[in-house]
Amino acid sequence: MNAVIQLHRDQFDYDNREPIAIDGDEAERIWIENATHDLLRGADVSFQRVGSKSRGVTYEQFATAVDERLSVLLIESGQSASALGRMFLAARRGAIHECKSIVAEILSDDQVLHDVAATLLAPLAADGVIADAEDAES
Repeated sequence: MNAVIQLHRDQFDYDNREPIAIDGDEAERIWIENATHDLLRGADVSFQRVGSKSRGVTYEQFATAVDERLSVLLIESGQSASALGRMFLAARRGAIHECKSIVAEILSDDQVLHDVAATLLAPLAADGVIADAEDAES
């Protein structure tokens, strides 16, 4: 019986603990990181501050920025100019592994995608953090 009481006390303490204080820069970094994951999985990122219009970055805006960055990378690296065409044709055939191979040919890692997302999200981060706090209060 004491073990059950202690378990309930532990759960109560956990549920009612004080939030961990995070400074503004760290909170914004975490917000950008979480929003980047949302964009990478195909979701829009949006928030609304009290008394303001909804703001954010759509997946379409992210895709356009990625397209622009990849075009620059292809030119700068001297990669095959047909990479995007080959990827489109492979996707049309349903050749997912070939698509992934072409993407790997263009990008050595996903850091480029994270950088593109962070560039789009950084100007919104401070308001995004505040909007999240406002949502948590209501």
